[in-house]
Amino acid sequence: MPVQINKKNKMSNSKNTKQEFSKKYFSIEEAESLLPKIESILTRTIKLNKALEILESIEIEVYDDDYEDLRRITKINRQFHKLSYEFYANVEKLESMGCLVKDYEIGLVDFYCKFEGREIFLCWKLGEKTVKFWHEVDEGYMERKPIVDLTKGW
Repeated sequence: MPVQINKKNKMSNSKNTKQEFSKKYFSIEEAESLLPKIESILTRTIKLNKALEILESIEIEVYDDDYEDLRRITKINRQFHKLSYEFYANVEKLESMGCLVKDYEIGLVDFYCKFEGREIFLCWKLGEKTVKFWHEVDEGYMERKPIVDLTKGW
């Protein structure tokens, strides 16, 4: 099962450790100023996600008396937890910057923005040099519109 995060998943185990996400609102320029750092962290996070998927897919049949199998399982588990820790540390870094990663496979990121008195998302995808698109908060990637549509009422 792949490691996936979506906006419904909370990274907490109890009410006491629940992390609150405080919204940060960005201008296009503010969002774009973060892109080099986001790109670096997100690229590594995508690689971690793929590695975790591979590790999760490994099945080893273990016999109680087979010491080598037990060592192999321990090593795989240790590696999985190490990569998982780094993955979630990166997720927290991205969230603390104020961006919302919507897809860890293609690298889709949204930034809250205020436009004409309402919340919208500025939308960026890994590989794009600038923030070129936006969409309403109740819409998604398929409904994104060019930024030029935004500047008319800015």
